Amino acid sequence: MGQKNKIAALLAGTALITTGLLPAIGQDAGVGEPAGGLSMTLGVSSTLRFNDNLSLSDPSPGDTTLWDNTVNFGLISDTDVAQFSLDLGATARTASVPGQDTETEIDEPSIRLGYHLESPDTLLDAELRYRRVSLDFEDPLAGIDDLIDAGLEPGDLDPSDGKRARYNAALSFETGRTRPFGFGTVLEYDKTEYWDTTDPGNYDEETTAAEVFARLQFSPVMESRIAVDWEQYDAQDAANTTRETWGVTASLTYEIDPITRTTASIGYTEVDERSLLGSSLEDGVTGGLSVTRDIPTGSVTAALSTDINTTGRRDTFEVLGDFETPSGFINASLGATRLNQGDVNVIGSLGYSHELTLGTVFTATLDRTYDATDAGVESRSTRASLGLDTELTRSASVGLELDYAEVTDVVADTKTAVSGLRATYTHELTPDWDVLAGYEYRKREETGGTDRESNELFLTVTREFSIR
Repeated sequence: MGQKNKIAALLAGTALITTGLLPAIGQDAGVGEPAGGLSMTLGVSSTLRFNDNLSLSDPSPGDTTLWDNTVNFGLISDTDVAQFSLDLGATARTASVPGQDTETEIDEPSIRLGYHLESPDTLLDAELRYRRVSLDFEDPLAGIDDLIDAGLEPGDLDPSDGKRARYNAALSFETGRTRPFGFGTVLEYDKTEYWDTTDPGNYDEETTAAEVFARLQFSPVMESRIAVDWEQYDAQDAANTTRETWGVTASLTYEIDPITRTTASIGYTEVDERSLLGSSLEDGVTGGLSVTRDIPTGSVTAALSTDINTTGRRDTFEVLGDFETPSGFINASLGATRLNQGDVNVIGSLGYSHELTLGTVFTATLDRTYDATDAGVESRSTRASLGLDTELTRSASVGLELDYAEVTDVVADTKTAVSGLRATYTHELTPDWDVLAGYEYRKREETGGTDRESNELFLTVTREFSIR
């Protein structure tokens, strides 16, 4: 299809959205129908973006204009004991990039299939996911929370190119939940593929993991659990890394009194890694001890653990608390961690939300962790954010977000950091239509490099409606 025809098709699709032909489908939905059964949602949005340095390069290659038209479809089928869900999404993107012809292509296709079956005695969960993105247009702070949970690496904050596809599959099963003896299994598969990329840090990865566990309840206040887990990791990096991890863990949970409980565990872990550079084996005894006490506004936990990973043994002690406040919540942790009998490092986290008067909500998060990356590098990750949302009227609101993410290679003492500011104004045109306008600033810093900045203006029109 020629370039003019592509743009004409995109304009025609956007015209259907903006003229209200699609929303007419949603008007067939009944009002006041009972929950359950079959329900569908359809969301459409159109975003126009102007950015003066989208790739965070030095110097900037010039201004970039993006026009994204996104459609998301969701379906849920509910019964008394089971739920099936389907989510589909895709974006038609017209991009005017410096030094290139204006092009229109379908980007960010995604699909998620989920199945949940639950009875008093049995639980079954299954999920399949696929998503493909163009890294040239990806926000460096997008999905940062998930990256930190999975182990943030220095390359995760670097600008990149090409395309990335991720495949995920998970299956979990448990039975005997209401009986003294129960057992189950968890199976997971993750695969990441790259193509059309010049970044050596983008290489295909594949992880397969399995766990089998059994639970035995001795009394209403005492329960034991034993689990055997295995994981296989393969990477098509320069060293052709492959790693096999397996372990066994036995734990005992005891309810000291109605508000106090403790869990003790002991196990063994072995990490066998091989590559073109050689092989290594890390193994040893693992274990942990935690005590949790409920309080009127939440709970407090003290936990001590020792684990084995690709870089050796890590010992960690943390105190964690979750508290409800009259107008929000606080969850916080503070502790210390040490790798291979080395230096003791402080770790911690903070999550805070407070609803002020006149519809204003303030949020804050802070997180610092030490972990081993898939490449076997000891890294320190830091994340901080502040958010403020204020209602101006019943149909208008403003928001302000500040974000900061930093990852440091502890051995090489090199740091990469990305920070950002985002200011938005949202106006409800009708009960179904919203318009959002705003400004976004990004800054990237790295050891031995120059700072890079970008400024972006954006305008978004959205609509979402349900069919039942």
